[in-house]
Amino acid sequence: MKENNCIFCKISKKEIFSNIIFENNFSMAFLDNSPISKGHTVVISKNHYLNLEDIPEKELAELYIVVKKIAILIHQKLKIDGYNILQNNFLAAGQVVNHFHVHIIPRKSNDEKFRVKLPRTQATKEELDQVLNILQY
Repeated sequence: MKENNCIFCKISKKEIFSNIIFENNFSMAFLDNSPISKGHTVVISKNHYLNLEDIPEKELAELYIVVKKIAILIHQKLKIDGYNILQNNFLAAGQVVNHFHVHIIPRKSNDEKFRVKLPRTQATKEELDQVLNILQY
């Protein structure tokens, strides 16, 4: 399934040029046109799914096998110190393209390119218990 106005669907159909690193029947990995760092890569499903909640588990598993292979390739070939694997869902979390995708962001030590802000204070037991009661499966 494809969406006519989706830029990633157009890339997967090769209607829009991209710098493809890897492609198989189900997924594609290409260099991000607005990279956070050299080698910043996007991995997509060729099928159109809005986000993590929509992609079938089997396709998700296959896609993450590709993410792992490409991350290892980037790590070895670009001789980076590490990488972030980033997957955003919904606008509030930073998802800009409404097509499930995963970012591989190469990192050098102390590059200051991308920083996750971790909280300085711990949650109380009561706060954790309250959320646990809501989410317990």
